[in-house]
Amino acid sequence: MEKISRSRLGAITAGTMAVGTFPLIAFSVLAADFIEEFGISRAQVGLLVTSTALVGALASPYFGRLTDRMGAVRATRATLMVGAATMVGLASSPIYGVLLLAALVAGVGNGWSNPATNALIVENVLPGERGVVTGIKQAGVQAGIFLAGLLLPVFTALWNWRVALALFIVVPLAGLVGMAGLEDSSRHHHLPGEGERAVPISVKWIGVYGTISGIATSAMLGFLPLFAEEDQLWSPTAAGSLVAAIGLTGVVARITWPSVAERFLGHGRTLRLLALLSACSAGLLALAALEILPSWILVPAALLLAGGAMAWNAVGMLAVMDLAGPGVVGRGTGVVLLGFLLGYSAGAPLMGLSVDALGSYGPGWFMAAGLLVLASFIAGRVPAGSTLTAP
Repeated sequence: MEKISRSRLGAITAGTMAVGTFPLIAFSVLAADFIEEFGISRAQVGLLVTSTALVGALASPYFGRLTDRMGAVRATRATLMVGAATMVGLASSPIYGVLLLAALVAGVGNGWSNPATNALIVENVLPGERGVVTGIKQAGVQAGIFLAGLLLPVFTALWNWRVALALFIVVPLAGLVGMAGLEDSSRHHHLPGEGERAVPISVKWIGVYGTISGIATSAMLGFLPLFAEEDQLWSPTAAGSLVAAIGLTGVVARITWPSVAERFLGHGRTLRLLALLSACSAGLLALAALEILPSWILVPAALLLAGGAMAWNAVGMLAVMDLAGPGVVGRGTGVVLLGFLLGYSAGAPLMGLSVDALGSYGPGWFMAAGLLVLASFIAGRVPAGSTLTAP
């Protein structure tokens, strides 16, 4: 395969990541609209997130192996095509059951986007030089969050939520145009025996970290806008702007932290720091729910979340590329995503059930804080990487 320029590689991988995770963000931003139109509960909104994340989790090991076999270019192109079909399905859903089915299909793109784009980076960028492009790739998720939080409420107010979702199909279509002319090589550049190599234990520890972090992140991101509206009495537009702030801050965080991990702190120490930053965020939300802190505290809480757990994937994916290597990166990514997305699929419904049963967001925020502290300890099992001494 002919090497792709860094700028083109960054644009393609960032766009693919945005497409793969966009449905999860749309479910959060449009939660109030879904509740009103379909007459569903908060737990059923959480089930949409669960459906996408669970399919992505269970399918990601398969798509990791498939990516290693079929090639990064074809895998990335297939991810974008699935993403385009998903957006059409979500926007045209007449009843909740169809919306839930579309959420299940969205899990395919969610589970395939990381293995495909990680393999694309490994095949085009040497070890020790992947930090920035990996950060740009993962920042695509945050860019999607920013655009969804900023534009979905505006488009919904101008037209309706269906039109708002449909307009975002331009992103996967642009990605497909950007991939025009790219082809995988007829023979992958794998070393003998690479296909039989086991996924390193260090990569599996990243998966454990991702599982715990995923539960907390899903609960926090999935219900922060609704918490702002219902509990703190923010307007829908203001709550959407909160999500947009997370997205914009997360772009910077996801570009910055991989380089910090690669050059200074190492993978393990960086993951520990990110978990602790988000634990502080969850603690602030809990105190706001108890009316100990004022409503404006949601802003710094959102920024801590964006700079912490929302950015862990960038460091985690860089660590997988560094620790797994060519020919194994697809399977390694699948293992980590299996853990993360299983956790992510559980967090939102657990949070919804907690709020419905207890009538307060406080216990759920405290649960998220405790899980993130636990994740910070798990991070100690992750090596620094090939260029730094292990912590």
